Amino acid sequence: MRQLGSVVLAAVLLGVPRALDARAFGSQGSVYIETAPLSPELTDLTAELKRAIGETAYTLASRPSEATLVVELVGVSTTRSVDGSPMEAASFSVRDGAGRRPVILHYAPDQRARAARALLEGLPLRPGA
Repeated sequence: MRQLGSVVLAAVLLGVPRALDARAFGSQGSVYIETAPLSPELTDLTAELKRAIGETAYTLASRPSEATLVVELVGVSTTRSVDGSPMEAASFSVRDGAGRRPVILHYAPDQRARAARALLEGLPLRPGA
């Protein structure tokens, strides 16, 4: 009887991960970054976003089909704040199984890394979810 229990336990342990989606076991959320027509501002922000993904519980997907979330950088415009200091407004499209949502992020040009982390914190996908 003990051998039968061991066989059943081994079958469950080997079969469950294959039968269920990996997300049920708390795997990392994956993000794919798409960049619209390249400009220096988009390139810099894309680099910061990829760096921020590497510092979080997310993984960077190499293709949109591998990602649980796709972030498309649509454009960046430069404006001035009320006090006259330069500001950037980045336009994103966030796409997951629930659909597509537009996101606009305002930040000072020297705060791109902080803005990228803020974007990740606000994504609908939570790491390990």
